[in-house]
Amino acid sequence: MKKHRNKLILAAFALQILMLLGIVGAVYAVSLNGRTAVVEVTGYDPYDALRGRYLHLRNPDSDIPLEPGSVERYEALPWDNNDVYVILETDPDSGLERFSYATLDRPGRDVAYLKCASGYLRTYDNDPRIYIYPRIEEYYLNEAQAAQLDRAVTWDTKIRLSLKLWHGLYVVDGMEIDGTIY
Repeated sequence: MKKHRNKLILAAFALQILMLLGIVGAVYAVSLNGRTAVVEVTGYDPYDALRGRYLHLRNPDSDIPLEPGSVERYEALPWDNNDVYVILETDPDSGLERFSYATLDRPGRDVAYLKCASGYLRTYDNDPRIYIYPRIEEYYLNEAQAAQLDRAVTWDTKIRLSLKLWHGLYVVDGMEIDGTIY
C-alpha cells in the first residue's frame, strides 16, 4: 500500500513539472516564432505591497466593431466561452498596430490577430461593437527599474508595448516609455 502511495505522489509531482515545462515551452515558442507588433497603450504605476511593482495598462481601442453578420452567432455563444479574434491593422502614419475589428472566425496565418476575451455587445444604429479584454492589463516591473518608472509614468503617459504574436497567442516582448526601452 505504501509503495502504491509513493508512486501516486511521484506521478502528481511529475505532472506538475510537465505542466510547468509546457507553459514555458509555449511562451518560448511564441517568442521565437512570433511576429512583432507594437501597440500604444496608456497606464500608470500603482504600488501594491502584496502584488509588487507593476504598470496598470489601459488600451484605448478596447471598444471595437464586431464583424458584420456575427451578432447572432455572438449572442448564441455560451456565457463562459466569449473569446473573439481581434484583427490588428498597421497605422500608415505612425507604424503602430491598432485593434481594427473582432471576428468569431480564426483568421489566416498571414493576418496579425490576438485571441481575446470579450465583454458586452452593444448595437447603435446597426453598428455592433464589443468590449474586449486583451489580457495585458498588468505588466510587472523589474525592481531595478521600478523607481525610475514610478516617476516617469502618469495617467496619460503613452506606452509602446512590443508584442510577439503567433496563432492568436502573444507575449510582451518589450516596452518603450518616453523613448526609453525597458
